[in-house]
Amino acid sequence: TFLDLDQIVQFLEEAKKFEPKHDDKLQKLVRLLQTKELDGQKVLVFTEFADTARYLKRELDKAGLARVAQVDSATKTSRAEVIQRFAPYYNGRSSGALAALGVEETRILISTDVLSEGLNLQDASRMINYDIHWNPVRIIQRFGRIDRMKSRNEAVQLVNFWPVADLDHYLG
Repeated sequence: TFLDLDQIVQFLEEAKKFEPKHDDKLQKLVRLLQTKELDGQKVLVFTEFADTARYLKRELDKAGLARVAQVDSATKTSRAEVIQRFAPYYNGRSSGALAALGVEETRILISTDVLSEGLNLQDASRMINYDIHWNPVRIIQRFGRIDRMKSRNEAVQLVNFWPVADLDHYLG
């Protein structure tokens, strides 16, 4: 109906006003990744949606964070290569071997659940769920990528970005 179309037009007009600098969640992620605590640490960031993963990659690059990579189901680079660059130690390579090949090692890897099962990513000591999957088993599978037997990390840390407390109010 015309009322529905009018609502869609209003929504699209409002969406055009969006700027990443007003995205509090993104800004919090950037600040977290820039902390001294995470300086030099490998960080795996999971998100549910490919568009969000691409958005995060673009914005983290703009924020000046170095050695950021992103992977989703449409990524052209082979997953094996992405994994080697992020977690060389647990995938039969070393940082030195990558450097000798002229390949830059990834420090921050943003991924959808294409990397959530059966992979060795425990070079990372931190994992961030940028959005929370509705299925708690998925969260456990994600965390299992870095929290594995024989990890050389003394401790690993999981960070969850929860929806804002007043989300129900916004949604009505």
